[in-house]
Amino acid sequence: MLRWTRPKDLLRGALLAPLALQAATAPAGAADALALARVSLVERKVELAKRGATWQAAVEGGQLRIGEALRTGPDAVARLELPWMALTLGPGSTVDFPDDFLLRASLDGGRALLEAQGRDALKVVTAEAEVRGQGRAVVRRQGRETLVTCLAGTFHVEGGGLAVALSAGRGTVVRTGGAPSAPQPVPAPPAGGMWPGRDPVYAAPGQSLELRWKGDAPAYQIELLPVGSDVVLLQRDVDAPPARIEVPWEGAFRWRVSARDERGLEGPPSEDGFIAVDAK
Repeated sequence: MLRWTRPKDLLRGALLAPLALQAATAPAGAADALALARVSLVERKVELAKRGATWQAAVEGGQLRIGEALRTGPDAVARLELPWMALTLGPGSTVDFPDDFLLRASLDGGRALLEAQGRDALKVVTAEAEVRGQGRAVVRRQGRETLVTCLAGTFHVEGGGLAVALSAGRGTVVRTGGAPSAPQPVPAPPAGGMWPGRDPVYAAPGQSLELRWKGDAPAYQIELLPVGSDVVLLQRDVDAPPARIEVPWEGAFRWRVSARDERGLEGPPSEDGFIAVDAK
């Protein structure tokens, strides 16, 4: 089987020493010198803003400190690794870590995938809501509303002085000044017509590939990941099948698609389809 042989080793050193825990408890001023997260993935244009500085290119292996921010370009993906969780930013997203008394991440816009298995995730806040929990969840901020889907575990969403608890397969919408909507089912994953499917399709690096599936949802989102890894290398919102992607790396990959309903809430992903990319 082909192995993922991307020129840069994205996963090397993915686990960060527990500096964030030190930052949360260090005296004022000392925390500024401590790294909060490691930028373990940079795909396409990703920028970092240090305290009091302008935006500059982010690099894999770089560190993010309290008071700094990260943003992704219109077709970019970035992943932040903290000791107890990971945060994957989709295209057109901005997150910062305010220098406040309580440690939190502020999502100013875009899409963030939260993964926190061992303990509660770092609180993620938007202008409309606060999100915290354990498991996997998608947080989107679009316009003047925040949309949250729980994919696994349990997450609590607060807004307007009220809170709701989301279990797997449930979502909520929080609009400016309002309370979260009652937990509601999110769309089911597309279940048929996927191509490439279980039998991998072979392609050359950079070759345009058409992804197909069946469904009548208003919108979808697709992801590309290496085989054997949960690191999302490509994430894209699309209106309807088919969709086209280009995979620039050699290796074995899997892709999946999620439906989005008329509210914009995202459902769980479909089964994996497989793509093998080989320059020979």
